[in-house]
Amino acid sequence: MHAGCDWTGVALDKFASSEIIALVVDDDDTTRELVIRLLTAMGAAEVIAASDGGEGLRLVFERHPHLVICDVSMQPVDGLALLGGVRASVDYSIANTPIILFTATQESLLLRKARGLGVSGYMVKPFNPKGFASYVCEVLEKKAFPAQGKAGR
Repeated sequence: MHAGCDWTGVALDKFASSEIIALVVDDDDTTRELVIRLLTAMGAAEVIAASDGGEGLRLVFERHPHLVICDVSMQPVDGLALLGGVRASVDYSIANTPIILFTATQESLLLRKARGLGVSGYMVKPFNPKGFASYVCEVLEKKAFPAQGKAGR
């Protein structure tokens, strides 16, 4: 399994590789900083950030992260548009980047659209640090859409 690390008193799963580059895309500064801190505590070598889907899409093509964690509801470019742009890439390594979307709702239409675009996973906010870490590691290991679909509360 994963080695643990301490983040504010909670043992978190760690990435299997110490070379992970992660991209966090969220227009909310507080959430973005929290996710950056969690990924860093999990052992990411580098965490880059964007405040909207357009900037995030540019960074995916420039930096080739191993993982993207992206909010769904952003303006002017939302998480579904970022997901579609990545999956449409002619570069296989970019098109197959694991992307986890997070949202404040479990709206079935949104989830169907995300699945149709090839999302790797999704989480419903709010999420707890331990559940987040475990779920992110699971998605990276499988590079597929896990059945549970949320990071625990």
